[in-house]
Amino acid sequence: MRSIRAIAVALLLAYPAQAAELPDLGDAARLSFSSAQEAKLGREIMRQIRADRDYLDDPELTEYLNALGDRLAAASEDPSRHFEFFVVRDPTINAFALPGGFIGVHTGLFSATRNESELAGVLAHEIAHVTQNHIARIVSVQGNSTLTTLAALAVAILAARSNSQVSQAAIATAQAYSVQSQLDYTREHEREADRVGFQTLSRSGLDASGMVTFFERLQTQTRLYENNAPSYLRTHPLNYERIADMQNRLQGTAYHQVADSLEYRLLRAKIQAQQGEADDAVKRFAGQGYQDETDEAVRRYGLAAALLRANQAERAAAELQGIPRKIGQTPIVLNLTAEVAFARGRGAEAVALLKNGLAAYPDSRAMAYAYARGLLRQGQARPALDLLRQQLFLHPDDPRLFELQAQAYQAMKREMESHMALAEAYVRREEHRAAIEQLQLALKSGDRDFYRLSIAEARLRQLQALVQRQEATR
Repeated sequence: MRSIRAIAVALLLAYPAQAAELPDLGDAARLSFSSAQEAKLGREIMRQIRADRDYLDDPELTEYLNALGDRLAAASEDPSRHFEFFVVRDPTINAFALPGGFIGVHTGLFSATRNESELAGVLAHEIAHVTQNHIARIVSVQGNSTLTTLAALAVAILAARSNSQVSQAAIATAQAYSVQSQLDYTREHEREADRVGFQTLSRSGLDASGMVTFFERLQTQTRLYENNAPSYLRTHPLNYERIADMQNRLQGTAYHQVADSLEYRLLRAKIQAQQGEADDAVKRFAGQGYQDETDEAVRRYGLAAALLRANQAERAAAELQGIPRKIGQTPIVLNLTAEVAFARGRGAEAVALLKNGLAAYPDSRAMAYAYARGLLRQGQARPALDLLRQQLFLHPDDPRLFELQAQAYQAMKREMESHMALAEAYVRREEHRAAIEQLQLALKSGDRDFYRLSIAEARLRQLQALVQRQEATR
């Protein structure tokens, strides 16, 4: 995430902070950093993250991670709290919480987990950092609650998650160090997040041992590879006392074995198929053993994904054909099967698969996106537009649907409506200036339809007024 880290360094140097010992402020932190401030700051940081090339906008991963996260959040100390989970394309083992309940997971961490409860254990730990107001506690000691300074702190939180050597000399300056030293969670915060996260994991119905086994493995890696420890430990200090506390809690909990969901297993394979060189990924899956029918199906899925990446679509199709129907007809496998069909020049077959898939799984947004894209790839803009209108009726705040709608209008040479749809996508992402630019382009498109012109002009005035109010409060 080089661009985000570069921004962080610039902000750190521009806004020095005085080092201070972190007190246990609890809810008192809200006196200097309100929920509204935190939410606003989180949204601003997420706008930067979404623009970064390493932000992984994968509908299947996002849908799954948010379903798992929502299950945990419902069992947390604060079920009404807003959470949004996202994926970062980064091979390091890491996860992090940002202001406003935004929680990021590196692909490297997802891949490194050995079961779903381990992944859930990390998410529960990060959720606890949010519900216990740890970020607010950290920010409160800065003595300056202006949004500019808070933005510098939050971007620095993100920058601290990677162990890359970007701008090392700048980060080593006293100004940068004084901020970063306060962004690392204290051992007290970590113990509290362990305790609260463990309770959340237990209440969610998942296997509480997942948190223990994952952190035990991290500790082992730290001991064996002291100079190359997982980056997660740079901001989440781990010691024997924490491990012992987790083990003691586990001993007082009834054993509860939980089978991994098929979605977790398939998506973990999907991530692993994208790691390293394509040919190496093919070899890894081709040589992988399996224990049962589901294991074999997951292996075939991962191998097919790696083969598609290696431009071997025919071999990928053969692997997918070997997957039992009950697994092959699930959304994740259907989407890959359709992608392979497109790669083989069988677009009509791919669209038919996606149409049937959406009929079978009408609540799957990933399937809806894939079907809409498939129709557009086949030059069927009108059916795509009809589908997207139906989906937008169900999900009016989904920016991806508006982006696809803009593509459909563009394919139909309806330029004004394309710009208007793209403007709405930007609004949903809170990129209001970009939305204004699109509406201005819409008004210059030459479309003289009075109704559409009126809508575009009214929306433009509304957004311009919103931006003015936002600037006035900064």
